[in-house]
Amino acid sequence: MMNNPCCPKILVATICLAMLSSVQAQEKEDQKSPSPGLVKLTARDTPLLKGETIAFFGDSVTMQGGYIDMMAAALKESTNTSSLGVELIKHGLDGGRVPSVLEGNGPFGSLGGTMEALLEREKPTVVVVFLGINDVWHGEKGTTKPDFEAGLKNMIALIRKSGGLPVLCTPTVINEQMTVENVLTAKLGEYGEITRKLAEDNKITLVDLHKAFVDTLKKINKDNKRIGNLTYDGVHMNEAGNALIADQIAAGLVDALKKRPHAP
Repeated sequence: MMNNPCCPKILVATICLAMLSSVQAQEKEDQKSPSPGLVKLTARDTPLLKGETIAFFGDSVTMQGGYIDMMAAALKESTNTSSLGVELIKHGLDGGRVPSVLEGNGPFGSLGGTMEALLEREKPTVVVVFLGINDVWHGEKGTTKPDFEAGLKNMIALIRKSGGLPVLCTPTVINEQMTVENVLTAKLGEYGEITRKLAEDNKITLVDLHKAFVDTLKKINKDNKRIGNLTYDGVHMNEAGNALIADQIAAGLVDALKKRPHAP
C-alpha cells in the first residue's frame, strides 16, 4: 500500500484548526465572564433584598439602557439573585440635564412626570443618578456649575424624602481622545468634581465613571480615536462602554447597600 504524502500535512492543518477554534471559543467565553462588580452584586452574600427596586435617572445613555440590561441579565442568570425579584427601572431622558430631569421634560421627550412624582409613585429602594454630559455638551443651553450643584442637591433631598438610597455617578466622556484638545471631557471632569464633593459631604456612594473611562481610554485608545473604543459616537455606549458602566455601578450598589441603616 502506497503512503499518501499529503496525510501529514492534512493532519497538522486539522490539529491547528482545532487548536485555533479552542482558543477562539475560550476568548469568547472569557468575554462573557461576569465583571468583578457584577460578580459581587450577584454573589451568594449579595446585599440585595427580596423585592428590591432600583431606579436609574439619566440622559439618553440611560434611556438606551444597555448597561441596565446587562445588570438585569446578570441578576436573572445568577441562582443567588434570580428569585429575589429585583426590578430595575430606566428613567432616561433624551437630551436630559439635571434641571430637565428634575422637571421630567426635555427638548426630545418626557419621563412621564417630575422626578419627585416618579419617586413618590414607585418608591425605589435605591436611586442611581447618572447625569452631566448634556449639562456640559449643550454649551450655552447647558447647565451652569451652580445650577448643576443645586439641582443635584435637590435630587438627593427628594430621593431621601421618598425613602430611597441615593447613588451618584460622575459623567463619562464627550469624545474619546485623551489629549488637551478635548476640552469637553476636561470640563466634564470639573462637573464630576462637583458630584464627588456632594457625595462626600452627604456620605453618599460615588460611582466615578469619569475616572473609570479616562483611565481605561488612556490604556486602550492607543491611536487616540474619537470613537470606537467605549462609544459608537463619542458619547453613547457600545457594548464595551456599557459593560464598563455596568461593572462600576454594580460595585457601587454593593457598597451602598451594605452601608444602608437596615442592612442585615
